[in-house]
Amino acid sequence: MTLPSRLSPLSSPGVRPFSQRALTTPASPIRRLSPLAAAAQAAGRRIVPLNIGQPDILPPPQFAEGMRQALNRSPIIAYEQSQGSSLLREEWSAYLNRTLALKTTPEQFLITMGASEALIFLFMVCADPGDEIIIFDPSYANYLSFAAIVGVRLVPVPCDEMSGFHLPSVEAIEQVISPRTRAIVICNPNNPTGTVYRKEELSRVLSICEQHGLFLISDETYREFVYDGREPLSALMLDQSSDRVLVVDSLSKRFSLCGARVGTIISRNAEVIRLSMVIAQARLAGPTLEQEAASHLLKTIEPEYLSGVIASYEQRRGALFSAITESAGLPCRLPEGAFYTLVPLPVSDAEHFCSFMLSEFDEGGETIFLAPADGFYIEPPRSRAYVRIAYVVDEERLRRGGELLGSGLAEYRKRYPSRWAHLPESPG
Repeated sequence: MTLPSRLSPLSSPGVRPFSQRALTTPASPIRRLSPLAAAAQAAGRRIVPLNIGQPDILPPPQFAEGMRQALNRSPIIAYEQSQGSSLLREEWSAYLNRTLALKTTPEQFLITMGASEALIFLFMVCADPGDEIIIFDPSYANYLSFAAIVGVRLVPVPCDEMSGFHLPSVEAIEQVISPRTRAIVICNPNNPTGTVYRKEELSRVLSICEQHGLFLISDETYREFVYDGREPLSALMLDQSSDRVLVVDSLSKRFSLCGARVGTIISRNAEVIRLSMVIAQARLAGPTLEQEAASHLLKTIEPEYLSGVIASYEQRRGALFSAITESAGLPCRLPEGAFYTLVPLPVSDAEHFCSFMLSEFDEGGETIFLAPADGFYIEPPRSRAYVRIAYVVDEERLRRGGELLGSGLAEYRKRYPSRWAHLPESPG
């Protein structure tokens, strides 16, 4: 007997094949040119990777030690608790209390698979589909993807390039608050600008949140990476009694553990932790071994490791600044923190230029991979003339990257004169 065939959803008349959620989720501006980079490498060209925050500094040996200890204790790799390892929450709490003079408790932590999962959880806990969350333009590009995945609308408040992308006035922020606003997101130190917000700026935003009944979601992935004598600042330090502050933290950048995918939500708001736990239970648990290794790391890490890493990035920052201003002849703002900066280019379309560098340009068998900055904006007034550069490679490669950028721009002007443009105003 022949069974009746079923029409595929893709072939059924009048059926939309894909969700709007999938269709409207933006591609990562950091990774969307990766196929061109792969093709360039396959053709034998060497690439200086300035597009992505993938540190090349070795992680602390304590992480590997913790992994070995975990494997020796038990050959069975069982599910961890949905809220995360009790030991990791204890050690993370102790680490923050020790390094930032806080008074957190393990119950205020929920372990996530990197900061990305923490942000998705908080978007889901704080807002329903159609609700609004305020961000400051430009912001980390994946905020747009997270919002699209959960159906939340991001409302941008532009930051002025001439002020170093510091936070705007109370009036500018309150102007975009609506009945559907649920939270304000900050990234401090900022990705992609390298701006470090001052305590009075953060206090101003928290005051707005308190007044309007909003949550302050503080992405502190780069918290310790501050330069020129600045001190690390957590939103948890603003008001140790506030239940409006929701902090996202991660070990990815601080300890060069991007692939370990260990992040956390921290909040004094017990209901936020409880509701995040409900969502976390649906994905069962985070990785067991990585959490055990992270517990050992946070318990045994010495301050000298991180101070050495920060000194290294500060030196790389100087090398990049010199490479951009001297070798490439471009204006460049000295970043205050993190390991990124936005650089203006004299082109009409930065993505076209970045594609050119990967697919057409070659100098001595080398080229560079840059991230076009348009994807870091919701409403880009001039952002297509900017690229984000990450200084996570050694100083020699940063200097070579500046040379290649200068040579690439000269060649681009010859080949695409109609795409050449005056530089936008200097970002300071």
